Amino acid sequence: MPALKCDLSGGENNGAIYVNWTDQLNGSDDLDVWLSKSIDGGNTWSSPTKVNNDLSNSEQFFPWMDIDQTNGNLHFIFYDRRNYTDMQTDVYLAVSKDGGETFENIRISESPFIPNERIFFGDYINISAHKGIVRPIWTRLENGKLSIWTAIINDL
Repeated sequence: MPALKCDLSGGENNGAIYVNWTDQLNGSDDLDVWLSKSIDGGNTWSSPTKVNNDLSNSEQFFPWMDIDQTNGNLHFIFYDRRNYTDMQTDVYLAVSKDGGETFENIRISESPFIPNERIFFGDYINISAHKGIVRPIWTRLENGKLSIWTAIINDL
């Protein structure tokens, strides 16, 4: 389920189109978040760039992205298992201030949770960014119950 956004900020990357998704480009046991960019209206696309900056063969999944249209910064939210060898899952935010060339990754969940394959929490994830204020939202499972979480992130 890819996300597609266009930079309309008037900044250095104005007009760039970005698409992000997850894929096993680094191997069948390594699901990562990827980004590709077009600067010619979608006629050509850059090679995929990995958004999650971990060095593990862990899973990152269900990403979503937004562009702060006041400054062109890219913001991503995704589920991440980089810190564990089991199904424990954190939520990470990735930020790029250079048009998708580099990414800072920040864990935004206070604690991990363990999804249950019988309870769909899936694509109930999103992010909004405007004037340096970023508002991610995600679902987590705790004691068999789903809940909606958010974080208050300013000046990224």
